Amino acid sequence: MKKITSIVLSVSMAAGALGMNTAVVHAEESAKKVAYISAANQFDFFVYIGAEIKKVGEENGVQVDMFDAALDVSKEADLMSQAILQKYDAIIVGPVDTQALIPSIKEANEAGIPVINYDSFIEGAEVYARVGSGNKDMGKTAGEYAADMLKEKYGTPYVIGTPYKEYAERISEALEKRIQIPAIEDRRRENLQGTGNSEKIITLIGEPVTIGSLAAIIERRYHYKTRILCPLENAEGLLGEHDLKICGEEEMENALKNAQIVVADPLYRPICPVECEFYERAHIAFSGRMFLKNK
Repeated sequence: MKKITSIVLSVSMAAGALGMNTAVVHAEESAKKVAYISAANQFDFFVYIGAEIKKVGEENGVQVDMFDAALDVSKEADLMSQAILQKYDAIIVGPVDTQALIPSIKEANEAGIPVINYDSFIEGAEVYARVGSGNKDMGKTAGEYAADMLKEKYGTPYVIGTPYKEYAERISEALEKRIQIPAIEDRRRENLQGTGNSEKIITLIGEPVTIGSLAAIIERRYHYKTRILCPLENAEGLLGEHDLKICGEEEMENALKNAQIVVADPLYRPICPVECEFYERAHIAFSGRMFLKNK
């Protein structure tokens, strides 16, 4: 409801961009018109937003003309061009594709037409205002809430993150057979049974679910002890008693000074001991284009 309320304020922002007083609208100002471009009227959410925006426009003496991009990137760009050619006083747009709309926003800027961006945020072009919320964050929060409720009410287990394929298959099997398996952070209790290479420690660097599942596979199959060095800010409840949350390069270098075997992105190699065994596990979040080049 907060998101809907804030998006409806787009018309008031448009009026502000036009230099209008929304409390007192003079006769000569009533000719002001705003183009509202919906990303997709096939969804009730956008239909409701459009109706409310039009209602607020009428209440403030602003003509609001409605257009539907129908989830078509090219059509939305055409609608933007038409609004510019027809000299609308302001444009309110919910992007189908945030990157694809950048040239159209710049075209509106050159024409002196203020653009109010709602829903998904457009980066890379100047807009008069942005109204909306982080859909990804909202989706994450909603998903976690639903998972917690299902677990509390029906005992339904759930997994956060993307474990390695072999570990994911083990989770699926456990779910099908309705058997308990230890959490990734408790991997050592199950996997090390006093055989093989348990005197050696493998250090893995990365986020706790993917790297944690790899550590669990290594311990289960090869009986090496493992520890995870996690450079992420939020890893609450996902690290084991021997794992560490790391803040900054200096702390990471200190944690690696006695490392025997390291599995990490190659960018970490310079701060690892010269004598350690280093196994590259490149990650685009670290190596970026170098990772893509060497993939």
